[in-house]
Amino acid sequence: MMKKTTFKTFFSFLATILSIGFSLNAQSPLQLKPGDIDVKDIEFIAQNTPNFDADGPKGKNVPSPREWMEVEVEFDVDAPRESVVKDLMFRYYIGFQDKDGRPRVLTGDVTHINLVGGETYYSAVYIAPSTLGEITGDYRRFDQNSVKAVGVEIYYNGVIVGGKSSLSGSNAKFWQATGTEPGILPKHETPFALLWIDRYADARVK
Repeated sequence: MMKKTTFKTFFSFLATILSIGFSLNAQSPLQLKPGDIDVKDIEFIAQNTPNFDADGPKGKNVPSPREWMEVEVEFDVDAPRESVVKDLMFRYYIGFQDKDGRPRVLTGDVTHINLVGGETYYSAVYIAPSTLGEITGDYRRFDQNSVKAVGVEIYYNGVIVGGKSSLSGSNAKFWQATGTEPGILPKHETPFALLWIDRYADARVK
């Protein structure tokens, strides 16, 4: 009887230790280091304001839709497969030469959430036509030649773990030389919010 009780107590103790071990392992935070988020590509294009149809109201013709600037980043999450990165903060920088020939850099953030390790994702941000017009002088069309540089920094727990710039060398972080101003919008704060949902990584909505 003593042996059975001893074995039962031992196995109960062992099960408790294993349970605690698994629990601690599951709760241990994922660690990312610089380079673990690999930005494969960064592109920008002009996008017309979306024109949605709706039941009820009469449709209206928009003969000259205005143009937004869209910046898209393709990136890989170099983390253990099936692990989940709870959030990554993307800080975008776009450098312009304005209508007076002066350098100006716009910035803005978007935080992507619940990214699975080993997967490829896309991120997108926009600049509104009115902001582009204030910079370039053309409030209807986006002059792509006014863009002189595009860059992004990616943060995890306050540490830069990835990024890319269209410039190289000492000019790579072009925003440090000029200072920045707000003006870049996350996709969910624009008319493009409902488009291409499955293409882009989920974002935290404030």
